[in-house]
Amino acid sequence: MTDAEIQARTILEALIKTEFSECAPITREFAELTTKPGIYAVRHRVDGLLYVGKAQDIRDRFRGGHKAITWSWITDYDHKDVAIASYTLDFMQWRALSSELEGIILNISKPPFNARIPMRD
Repeated sequence: MTDAEIQARTILEALIKTEFSECAPITREFAELTTKPGIYAVRHRVDGLLYVGKAQDIRDRFRGGHKAITWSWITDYDHKDVAIASYTLDFMQWRALSSELEGIILNISKPPFNARIPMRD
């Protein structure tokens, strides 16, 4: 297993194991989300991971609109049962590894709201 695969699994485990009550709720301003770069997961209280992504500023990513929030509404999930877990990365990790880490995490977890999951060798 590569260092990136180990790190991706660590991040995925952290996103999954974050208590739902510790995740940022879906609100108009997303004030509880970090403004730092990182990997995030839109989670459902019962169904688990719905979407995994990366952003240079996680709060701004959601303030600008996000399809996972729309899809959860279309799926008829109560907004109180959907929240966002995040794992921050330092700037160097973000620049060097964010796309690779996101790809590995997507291939492992296959969240239903991620339309495209990159193929791995």
